[in-house]
Amino acid sequence: MYQLSHILTEEKKFDVIHDGDVTRRHLIHNGDLAELDAESFTQIQKVHAFLLNDSLMIATWLPNRRGPVRYRFQGLYELDSLAIVNVRDAGPIKNAFKILMFPDAKMYQADGAKAKRHWLDILEETKKAKASRDKQKKEAAILLAEQQAHTPEEERKSFPIEDDSETMVAIETDCLNADWIQELPEDLDMCIAQRDFEGAVDLVEKVNEHLKDCPKVPVVKEFRSRIDNRIKQLTEGLMGELQVSPERSLRGGPRAARRAVTQLIRLGKSAQACDLFLKNRSAIIKYNIRQLKFEGATTLYIRRLCDVFFPCLSETGKEFTKAFQDHYGCMSAFVVWAKEELEMCVNTFNRHVFGGKSTLTVISECVQTARQHCDEQLCSIGFDVSFVFEDTITPELERVVQENRDQMIEGIKYRGTDDKWRKMNHLKEKECSRFLEEMMSAGLDLKPYVETQFAKICMTMTRDLLTLHTLELSPLITDTISEVFKAQLLHFEDSLKNPDFKTEVITNKCYK
Repeated sequence: MYQLSHILTEEKKFDVIHDGDVTRRHLIHNGDLAELDAESFTQIQKVHAFLLNDSLMIATWLPNRRGPVRYRFQGLYELDSLAIVNVRDAGPIKNAFKILMFPDAKMYQADGAKAKRHWLDILEETKKAKASRDKQKKEAAILLAEQQAHTPEEERKSFPIEDDSETMVAIETDCLNADWIQELPEDLDMCIAQRDFEGAVDLVEKVNEHLKDCPKVPVVKEFRSRIDNRIKQLTEGLMGELQVSPERSLRGGPRAARRAVTQLIRLGKSAQACDLFLKNRSAIIKYNIRQLKFEGATTLYIRRLCDVFFPCLSETGKEFTKAFQDHYGCMSAFVVWAKEELEMCVNTFNRHVFGGKSTLTVISECVQTARQHCDEQLCSIGFDVSFVFEDTITPELERVVQENRDQMIEGIKYRGTDDKWRKMNHLKEKECSRFLEEMMSAGLDLKPYVETQFAKICMTMTRDLLTLHTLELSPLITDTISEVFKAQLLHFEDSLKNPDFKTEVITNKCYK
């Protein structure tokens, strides 16, 4: 058996073949097979099968091999969990047979009819021989245990220990003679097949508790390896529940993933559970955002974006805290994940709000909506990421404020060239009332003598800037308002000095 390790790659070689504790394992038969797809019956790959006295090992061919290593280990399957099914020759299928490796099934094709018949026969014979050995071993162990139970303690102490194997058998019997222990591998297979993950993890915890006090004798280690193989299958099944694929629905919330996360944590796989849970939530957030259609006003889209993203982030935080409440090391992973997700959302926000030709009023309304969601959805669960949002949008806000300031000043200069300094006459009471309502909506209560056009624009701009106000933007906002007023005052001064406007100024008494 030692020679077999020389033709395998290093991957899992010593765990499978070169295990010094499994001294009774030996090679029965080996040969080349072709693995077929169970549906299309096309060849997947060329493999080499090694039939051992207690298991079947499958290795794949190395196409570009160097040195004596010819195969790569693929899997080791216990004969107890195998079922061999003959496949009749029909159409393209010839010399094939199935091996049911619970809960999976694989189809293999032999080189010819004789090779296929030999594989079927020797597999069945080896399985029967192993079952017979296991039965005899169990009966002998039970008989020895019964004899020792009826022997007085003084006589057992006086017996010289001539054969260590009898003592070893007695020890093994104490650990593995219970019916539930013997049936546990099959029970685990059944739970995994039925996707009863909670029941499977319960069985794993039960057997781990039982085996921790057992001596590390060969038969216990061999039984332990059988359980570990099923724990691996169970872990892969649970991880599959959290993995994202095109055929899997993404409409479920974080509660749908809590079941798999909880069981992975019980198996000691908290790091994998944390990583897969957060990746699952990232995929769901992206899916939900992609469903949004940009129709109508920018403020409407941003409101929908915030209604989708921030509640999802908040719900994820709540579920994460429940699932990983005793695993504080995972909390840092959640913080990093949340920061990255928020930055991705803000990139979408910036593209729609700052990337087009949105007015300052529209921008201020969108920013206010996002800030409210940050405060209401995230701060309520003790997770404040508003500083990340502000840090990301501040450069864009500075640019927008500066551009609007320059536009305001240019507008004042442009209006100054056409200003006639005459009273505004709306002619009709209805139009006058509408004008007053517009002024009131802008926060302006008109007095008899007011330069209304500038006042309306200035009030709207000031309201928008105060909506955007933060400590970092405060100096820029203050300078912007100050410079706009200075530009308007300069216009007043130039008009008062202009002889062309002197008659209109005196007549209208605008500065009385």
